[in-house]
Amino acid sequence: MEKLSSFVLVASLCILAAASSTHCTDDVLDVEGKVFCDTCRARFVTRISEYIEGAEVKIECHNRTTGVLTASVEGRTDKTGSYFIQVKGDHQEDICEVELLRSPRPDCNELDSERSRARILLTKNNGIVSDIRHANPLGFLKKEALPKCPVVLKELGLIA
Repeated sequence: MEKLSSFVLVASLCILAAASSTHCTDDVLDVEGKVFCDTCRARFVTRISEYIEGAEVKIECHNRTTGVLTASVEGRTDKTGSYFIQVKGDHQEDICEVELLRSPRPDCNELDSERSRARILLTKNNGIVSDIRHANPLGFLKKEALPKCPVVLKELGLIA
């Protein structure tokens, strides 16, 4: 009887180990981020920035040594200006970036060279337990700053 219970215990541990290792090899990471309209042309999010629905973004990964494209996935923002994109594969040896493609807003579609891309790490071999990776906010510049902008920038101590 003791041998049978030892066998059951060992078999159970093997099954649990196999189940957890299959979960660990699931090579899909979720990338989340937001796209905003920089209504003050300040090059960062302010209290009067507006998030853009329907903005198109792309994630690309290139091998850091050869430059070969290893992943390319596109997505679109929802009504809150958020995008959620799944990327397959481990990209530990790659440089991956989220890049702005298009804004649906004619009044806010100018690419900001400082806020048009964000680098992200897409590997599970970096100590991060979660399968979600958060990218920095990306922004398009509004054609003309809103009249409220001087007040907002003054509140932030950026202008006198």
